[in-house]
Amino acid sequence: MPWFLSSMAASPSASNDPALRGAWLAALLAFGVYLYRNGLVVWPYLFTTGGDFANYHRAAAAVLQGESPFTCAAFDYPPLVALLMLPLASLPLDAARVAWFLASHLCLLGAAALLWRPLGRDRAALLALAALWALAGTVQENLALGQIQPLLLLLLAFAFREDSGHPGRSAAALGLAAGLKVWPGLLLFADLEPRRLRALLFGLGIAALAVALPLLTLLTCCAPPHLPTSTDYWMGTPAALNFSLPALAVRLTYPVSADSLLPADWQAGNSPEGFHLAPWRRGLSVAVSLATLAAGLLAISRVYRRRDRLYVLAALVALATLASPISWYHYQVFQLPGLALLGAAYSRRRAWWPLAGLAVLAAGLTREEVRNFLWGSGETANVLATGAVVAALNVLLIVLLLRGMKGGEPGPPARAPIPLSEPGAS
Repeated sequence: MPWFLSSMAASPSASNDPALRGAWLAALLAFGVYLYRNGLVVWPYLFTTGGDFANYHRAAAAVLQGESPFTCAAFDYPPLVALLMLPLASLPLDAARVAWFLASHLCLLGAAALLWRPLGRDRAALLALAALWALAGTVQENLALGQIQPLLLLLLAFAFREDSGHPGRSAAALGLAAGLKVWPGLLLFADLEPRRLRALLFGLGIAALAVALPLLTLLTCCAPPHLPTSTDYWMGTPAALNFSLPALAVRLTYPVSADSLLPADWQAGNSPEGFHLAPWRRGLSVAVSLATLAAGLLAISRVYRRRDRLYVLAALVALATLASPISWYHYQVFQLPGLALLGAAYSRRRAWWPLAGLAVLAAGLTREEVRNFLWGSGETANVLATGAVVAALNVLLIVLLLRGMKGGEPGPPARAPIPLSEPGAS
């Protein structure tokens, strides 16, 4: 990958060690796969469908005209997202799509670059990151839809790459991410200890400002509505591509028809402007979400140790993905840092069978075609089975990360055992 190649060129050890040369060649090959799968394959979709980005673009264009972004019924994001897209709002949709596509690539590649050091800055971390970024199907999905997730992944990488002397920087990244999508605020749980109280308060303050200032801007400059018009949608949906535990619980309340056709709510459940879940089902979704969060936070707190902060953050991401009332397929891109953390740890101790099992787990979480091949799609029973298996994979990932916190897996080394660059060259 390009940010590593400059370090390689400056490193005599990288050019003299055959093992390192092999690692760099593998990373370069992975970068070529990344460019093909996430560049050439995705490129035509930018001009055939607006994807989710079209909603961002319409919302930002409305703000430029003095209207509320929420006049676009399909826009149900915090207002910061619309304000962030203002520089692209005056461009035609196709041009704006291309600009955001390129910016998203910079975010994705920047996230991998930032994660390299906290994951160990060694060959194992390099290969784990290269493999996941090249092969994870969820990356392609996010780019094709024009989703905001690449930017959120970059902010998450900043949180992983914390400078021990400046813990507030990590908290600030999480607070800003919470302003874009509320759930990253859960990751501030990692700062819930006396020594990090100032960082926690700082992160909460940034999150509050990231929500309040854009809202104040809308109140000042735009006509109503100033809030999303379909907030009950946030409380849960049984849509087929919602892979959270609350979604699975809600689906189980629907009868399985003899013709195996999906219930209407499962088909229309990804449309915020036209879908409304029954109140008792919303209540069930929220109850399952809160119970899952409580159980997960309790498990994490019981094994939490300060030196395991990377594992804590990764486990909290997996927990949020499992417990959120809405957890679309493309949200699994946030699992990549945790998967890379475990993959690098297994690789360092040459635990090949656990590494192979982790690869299967990663494929099940991040590649839609794998799920469709194994469990089918389009029928009620298959959607139920797929949701159950993906939820189980999420639980398994949390268990593996908890095991890492308990000392069952080695964490990133304090110094890379085989340096890939001269000190200070990164």
